Amino acid sequence: MMPTRKIDEMVWMALTDARFCERLLNGQRREIVATLSLTEAERQAVMAVEADTLEDFAGALCQS
Repeated sequence: MMPTRKIDEMVWMALTDARFCERLLNGQRREIVATLSLTEAERQAVMAVEADTLEDFAGALCQS
């Protein structure tokens, strides 16, 4: 899946907000995704990523 603007914005938020990034990568992703206006396909893609770093997370989204 090519990253959409909404996913790009989410990654940018993670780059600029350490707390947001921590929550995205460490078990609170479902709560974060629920607050974003993502399509079901975007939501599924974000939830399917397994990554320990933001770089790995963004890379996985670009490859899916």
